[in-house]
Amino acid sequence: MRKVKYSIILLLIMAILLGTVTYAWISLSFINNIEGMRLTATTGDELQISLDAEHYSSEISNEQLEEIFEDIRLTDVTSIDGINFHTGGLREVGIAVPNQDYLSFDLYFQTVEPVHTVYLANNVSNEVNYDTASTGTYVVSQGVEWTTNIDFQNGPSIDDIIRAGTSDTYYGKHAIRMSFQELKDEENVLDVREQSELNTLIFDPSEDPSRGYGLRYGAYSYFIQRTRYYIRTPLEEPNTIYHLSDVDPTNPYVTYDEESLLLTLQETNFQDGEGKTYYRGQLKVNIWVEGWDVDAFDAIDKDLIRAQLQFKLLQYLEESPVLN
Repeated sequence: MRKVKYSIILLLIMAILLGTVTYAWISLSFINNIEGMRLTATTGDELQISLDAEHYSSEISNEQLEEIFEDIRLTDVTSIDGINFHTGGLREVGIAVPNQDYLSFDLYFQTVEPVHTVYLANNVSNEVNYDTASTGTYVVSQGVEWTTNIDFQNGPSIDDIIRAGTSDTYYGKHAIRMSFQELKDEENVLDVREQSELNTLIFDPSEDPSRGYGLRYGAYSYFIQRTRYYIRTPLEEPNTIYHLSDVDPTNPYVTYDEESLLLTLQETNFQDGEGKTYYRGQLKVNIWVEGWDVDAFDAIDKDLIRAQLQFKLLQYLEESPVLN
């Protein structure tokens, strides 16, 4: 009976462990940290941005952000909707803590121009190196040299095998996600929208859906080969975009699609010195290491990240006349 009792206890422990690791993702270490993230958010002159809804300018510098976010360290977390975040893997499943497990902050926008739709624009992540700067949206990282000690499948093709003893550079930037949640401006009495009218967007700046969420190669294959312990991949997949809206090369205020539309600024009771009405909006930005990403290897644990966001006022081509 004692042996039976111990067997039952062991089965219960295994069931609890299985429930834990299948809920979130695979991770061989307890925490993946990415340090040194810097963020510069810029807009055009016609769109102003703020961290506190009081002091607006066309750019938020590193210095301003560093006053709020010091020693940023990202833990691998996961999110289906870009709003709710969870820990997991071989750690205890729970609610992820903003600015402890992932980066989260609010941005405020205003304009007096006749175009009121704000887009995330100009992803140049695949054109910028860690030590260089550029105009546009990007996530870049320094990279970490890593030698695998086992064979594993690193791509969709069964021939894409990384052999034991192979050294390569692995990048934390490939596992980064961003989400943008439009918020109702509670300080604006003219903002009477319902929650269902507000926009939420998840963006993978790597622009590579073949190395996206919950696939059975890359970090997943490495985990299986390394531990010989099978876990299920997620049944549900986040609604993620991999490409930002195209801008008309002959008119920088026109877009061909609404792929990266973030928010629509709402009319207020406030005016500038020339009597023009301010349109304003609020946006929550989240940046995290997606634990279910194909490239969420432990190798990226100590990588360094640089990030920049660029926002633009854009008019969808088929709508009303564009900003002159």
